[in-house]
Amino acid sequence: MKSLRWLMVMLPFLFVACAAPEPPAPPAAPAAKAYGNLLQLMRAIPFPHSNVIFDTQTKDPEGAEKPTAKATLVYSLGDSDVYAGWAAVENSALAISETANLLTIPRKCASGVDAPVDREDWKMYVAGLAAAGEAAYAAAQTKNLDKMLEVSETVTLACSACHDVYRDRDETMRCVPPPADGAPAAAPEAK
Repeated sequence: MKSLRWLMVMLPFLFVACAAPEPPAPPAAPAAKAYGNLLQLMRAIPFPHSNVIFDTQTKDPEGAEKPTAKATLVYSLGDSDVYAGWAAVENSALAISETANLLTIPRKCASGVDAPVDREDWKMYVAGLAAAGEAAYAAAQTKNLDKMLEVSETVTLACSACHDVYRDRDETMRCVPPPADGAPAAAPEAK
């Protein structure tokens, strides 16, 4: 009986001692940071990579005219056909989709106005860009120029949906959300 009482007293301590320690919490992900303004981002990633996609409307990435000396370049001013076959077209399509992630990071526009990353219409345009990049990637994997011709329109429409609202305006009005009532918006002061 004495040993049974001893076991009853010691049993809780035994369970506590054998319990696995709590695993440490995973480190927090680093906060996203914008390194350039919106214009710089657009010129650095989606502009050259969309041109690689658009080039497939008239040029076969693995055709006879494909240069080999500059196979690792994606884009060169005035000479956007210096890319490395279909793999580069696929990579450019992925760059378009990845740009959508970067467009959700708060940053300034070239005018100094905050990019409207929290607006629902902006989020919709960003999702459209991601989807267009995914469609371009799927088309590039087929290595079918007709499919690339079709998906080029998809990419164009995704870009122009946002450009029509936020870019193709007077420079002082770029990145300025349109007013809900349709009235002309006043030019903002740069922050």
